Amino acid sequence: MSLTPQPVPTTYNFGNCSGFTAVSEVFQFNVGPLCNRSGNPQLQLAFRNRYGHWDYYRFLAGKNEGLNITRQTLKTIPVDYGSATPNQQPYSRGLTDFATDMVETHVINTGFLNQPDFMFLQELWTSDQVYEIKEDGTPRPINVINTDFIIKNEGNRTVFNLELTYVYSLNITLLGK
Repeated sequence: MSLTPQPVPTTYNFGNCSGFTAVSEVFQFNVGPLCNRSGNPQLQLAFRNRYGHWDYYRFLAGKNEGLNITRQTLKTIPVDYGSATPNQQPYSRGLTDFATDMVETHVINTGFLNQPDFMFLQELWTSDQVYEIKEDGTPRPINVINTDFIIKNEGNRTVFNLELTYVYSLNITLLGK
């Protein structure tokens, strides 16, 4: 005869939960930093907090770059009525771009954060003075263009992942302008 206790089998009857025995397991997930995996550049930002002092944060989990392009167009009549033969030519334009603006956008990712780091970074999202610290240590002014920051409370998950979208304060210029 064995003295070790035998597990009680778990049973479940559809529509009747009276014979149900709850069984649970504890899972632990250890989220490690992404420390420059797969060539992700580490990017450090400096920002003025609500007390007027400077804080710093290093983003480790990747960066995407893109262009936000806006065009102003003009619709014209593609026929030259002042010519001797007023008809449309194959090279005539009906819609013409007359102003093109381009803004270089950057999206950086924090990786997974705990609650204290998440609350600390709320200062970055709401700061009016933010700088990207270049590799040589010089600051480059940026503007955060995220328009919302969803505050996580105790009822939400305990691990967070944030994306920050920003543009350089001195925008790039098109050649020929």
